Amino acid sequence: MRLGNRKFSIAGLIVLMGTIALLASACGTSTVTGPTDKAKDQTLKMGWATGGGPDITTLDPAQCSDTSCGPLESMLFDGLVTLDKDLNVIPWASKAPTVSSDGLTYTFTLQPNQKFSDGTPVKPSDFAWSMDRSANPCLGSQLSYYLSAIKDAGAFSGETCTNHQPVGAITTLVGDSIIPDDSAGTLTIKLAQPAAYFLAALTYSTSFAVEKSVVTGDDLGKDDTWLDNLAKGATGQGGSGMYYVSAWDHQGVLTLKANPNWWGKKPTITTVDFKLFSSTDTEYSTYQTDQTLAYTDTIPVDQIAAAKSLPDYHQQPTLIIGGFQMNWKIAPFDDVNARKAFCLAINRDQLNQSISKGTQIPNWHVVPKGMPGYNANLKGIDGAPTSGDVTKAKAYWAQYLAAHGNKVPTIKLSFNLSSNTAKLSAEAYQATWNQAFGINTTIDQTAWKTILDEEQSKTLQLFRFAWAADYPDPQDWLTLLFSTDSPYNQINASMPQADALMKQADALADMNQRVPLYNQAEQMIIDQVAWCPTSQYQNYYRVRTWVKGGFVQTAQGSFPLPVWQTAYIANH
Repeated sequence: MRLGNRKFSIAGLIVLMGTIALLASACGTSTVTGPTDKAKDQTLKMGWATGGGPDITTLDPAQCSDTSCGPLESMLFDGLVTLDKDLNVIPWASKAPTVSSDGLTYTFTLQPNQKFSDGTPVKPSDFAWSMDRSANPCLGSQLSYYLSAIKDAGAFSGETCTNHQPVGAITTLVGDSIIPDDSAGTLTIKLAQPAAYFLAALTYSTSFAVEKSVVTGDDLGKDDTWLDNLAKGATGQGGSGMYYVSAWDHQGVLTLKANPNWWGKKPTITTVDFKLFSSTDTEYSTYQTDQTLAYTDTIPVDQIAAAKSLPDYHQQPTLIIGGFQMNWKIAPFDDVNARKAFCLAINRDQLNQSISKGTQIPNWHVVPKGMPGYNANLKGIDGAPTSGDVTKAKAYWAQYLAAHGNKVPTIKLSFNLSSNTAKLSAEAYQATWNQAFGINTTIDQTAWKTILDEEQSKTLQLFRFAWAADYPDPQDWLTLLFSTDSPYNQINASMPQADALMKQADALADMNQRVPLYNQAEQMIIDQVAWCPTSQYQNYYRVRTWVKGGFVQTAQGSFPLPVWQTAYIANH
């Protein structure tokens, strides 16, 4: 998931996730004695940075691709499975599935008495329609790739759309590979081949249940105008999750309320009032002066030292890698020598100290420490340390110039200006390349939505990035991002050998067999500079001490759904 709003981090993370455990007990239905110190008003006010604009990017679970909207989707729409605080896959809207002996067929039995927030029953066919919508070529969602393990999903997404209808050999997945049985309360999903990551991928929002009648407009609500329907009615409509949209003005206010029709254990916090900020720095300063704001999702790096002694301070391990990417089809980065030069010139250790004040981990990795498949033996380009190698960088740049008549095209570094740290990092890259190569890189700071649009069109030349784990499996970090046919391959990279290794690893059930193949592919990705990682992030945030019930983030930097069932506001 693209990092759209928050600065996350990870220091000394050891997450025991080697094998994702699907717990057999159903979540959401247990009975817990209520807290005795809870406040009468259970309205939680949370600071939430959008990444450059007055609003989050979207609330459409089939379209959300960044961290400004991702954590909200699971509050509003239920998935068959979800992640617990340790990032284990657990049952949610479904009981634990049965899986065929060949690993190709999963059958889910829905939890009883599920309803959308307006009281309409949630049926297996609603999940089937929602998944089909996410993959439908008429919607054209970039996120359809998250369903690619499902039989015929890739072919369906690749069909054409004529007069608002899919045209081609596959016109729907419902009844083909996604088979609902409303009378039995089951949903059967058939895979193209065994995929060890499938259940983890189902925790992503493309599989969440949306109420079909609420999605209005052409092409399955592609224009997002239907989202204003979510707040209509006494208890909203369209959402199947534990909260519903009560108010959304697109100018800084988003209010969620507990869904009275939700099937599971109701949350104690009845209202979640998100205060949206275009700048993380502004958000933090507001938290410091407004004592009613219960949460701020970031602490500026220059204020972390002072915050560490405060009782509401949290430092949370997070699975996020940051750095920059170079487009393989846009000069000068269509030449591997230029990519190696730009990447080797960066001193990650120096950046961490001068810009991040020691709050991040200098890094060459794609798969972060704490994820299954982390490769402790991964090498930097030509074995370079995290401090880089300016001498080799200059040599590679000289090779580029010699091959291109000493001509240097215009180079523009794009990045999302959501914090001063982002700006300082971009300026540090610029200064490094100027000093090493004598070139002037233009800096283009722009809104997050603009970055997303240009990424999807694969037209960005050079851009600063951060990638947060969508689900705890190395497939999310490797195949999803770097396979030649993936829509998330924003930089037009083409590595056939890595493709073959990742495809083979994806199909294996045994993690011990998968990891060595992923490790080989990751080394190729670094050697060919499909990414230039510079750091693994750490997350620093604050939550008022009167928010209790285990209200802490996971290594993904979000609050898992079971936490919303235990959290409450205490008297203060």
